[in-house]
Amino acid sequence: MIERITRRNFCRSKAPEATVFMIPAIRQVSKWPYPATIEVTIHKTARSMMGERMRALAKKTLQLCLVVLLALAATPLLAFASEDANTPPRENSWRYIDGDHLDTEDSLEPLASSSFVPWSLTADGYLSSDGSVIPHAVRKGIDVSEHNRFIDWEAAKNDGVQFAIIRCGYGSDFPDQDDLYWQRNVSECERLGIPYGVYLYSYAQSIEDAQSEADHVLRLLSGHNPSYPVFYDLEENSLAATEHRSLLASMATAFCNKVTAQGYEVGIYANLYWWNNFLTDPVFENWTRWVAQYNYRCDYTKNYQYWQCTSKGTIKGIDGYVDLNFELGYKPDDVELNDWYVLSGAYDYVTERKLMGTYSYTNLFGPYDSITRGQVATILWRMAGEPSANSALFDDVDYGEFYGPAISWARATGVINGYQDSDGVYRTFGPNSYVTREQLAAMLANYASKINHETIYSNCKALDERVDANLVSSWARESMGWCVDKKLVSGVHLNGQDYIQPQSYAWRASMASMVMMLES
Repeated sequence: MIERITRRNFCRSKAPEATVFMIPAIRQVSKWPYPATIEVTIHKTARSMMGERMRALAKKTLQLCLVVLLALAATPLLAFASEDANTPPRENSWRYIDGDHLDTEDSLEPLASSSFVPWSLTADGYLSSDGSVIPHAVRKGIDVSEHNRFIDWEAAKNDGVQFAIIRCGYGSDFPDQDDLYWQRNVSECERLGIPYGVYLYSYAQSIEDAQSEADHVLRLLSGHNPSYPVFYDLEENSLAATEHRSLLASMATAFCNKVTAQGYEVGIYANLYWWNNFLTDPVFENWTRWVAQYNYRCDYTKNYQYWQCTSKGTIKGIDGYVDLNFELGYKPDDVELNDWYVLSGAYDYVTERKLMGTYSYTNLFGPYDSITRGQVATILWRMAGEPSANSALFDDVDYGEFYGPAISWARATGVINGYQDSDGVYRTFGPNSYVTREQLAAMLANYASKINHETIYSNCKALDERVDANLVSSWARESMGWCVDKKLVSGVHLNGQDYIQPQSYAWRASMASMVMMLES
């Protein structure tokens, strides 16, 4: 396209006629700030007054002016070329051109007459864009970057966001390639208790580049503890070819090994075409897969744990569209997505942190099973970081069982002491005995005091508002009062009255809820 600088850009003349000299200037870079021609004018009135000598002098003067103008025009070329050399790389992939997001899917907004909302949770599970239930979807989340700008994370959480995968940066380990919103996004997720993972967009062309990208992630993760994986985002067009399969596998290995060595779980992100054509090396079986396919279903045939289903999701607190994702898992047969302990986040909290899980060799969580003393000891031990401890042995504990190290720790720390015989000695623990609600309150209070170093005190005013507060044993009264004050124990509402039920056995679901509240 040829542009012209008009006369008013250089001199404001009312002369009707002028001699125009055209200086060609070919556009060399995309940021060339000048038009393709520059006009220099000598007005008719001035031309008529010129004699031969004057015209010769004017010609020389004009030539000098032209040289100066050309020199000035060349200066921005050098400046902009230098700026381009230092400009951080921009994404070019199936989703981006020079960092600009492409529209890669048809609109998935529901019709006004639709009887369902795509990607929403129902009693049957999460719905896809065609109204079918998404198989094995257990949680809905988003992935975000500086492209999403400012996010109201509290509004997003209240709108059903159960996890987030946050871009920390892109490319090698240079601070100017950190994501501009990384620090805010991660701090907000931590403040609000939103589980999160991270991803880094890769520009690597070699193993050395991949190692630098791992350093980039590790630098930004310092002081943070994501409960979801660290994903390596492989999608850059420069490597989208079958001849790069071996290089992609080697780069992924270099990145993942370095990040895993620091204790983080790792994964790989790519779209369906990349997974089927480029990321085919067996080494990719070692890491969590995150598959992007904007469709009503994901057609990837190998194991994968996360599906990016659309780039046109809408979430309160986020202006414009956002990528939606589903975590896929084979939830226990006895856990329903609309159960109170799932909706509260307690189930996610304890399972994501591996504090609780299914029974061995089953697909059962046992939410309404009574919890045992051995199970409570194990959960509290895991909360403390599974420290090793030596203590006197209980007569009735098989220390080769799953709860063995936990019970040793519980006795050494005084979190759970066991049963005292008449001579004052604690010889038995009762690992398979069920725990009452007041016993569990005492165990949690002991943990808060001895491990978290909290002060345990209650005037028991809130406790005494419960109809059956008089049934709490004297040794458990202050602990139970403290748990009620902290809202770890809410009791049961029956016939318009509140009960604490201190002698009833505690459920595993109740334990999950109390642990989440204690750690929040």
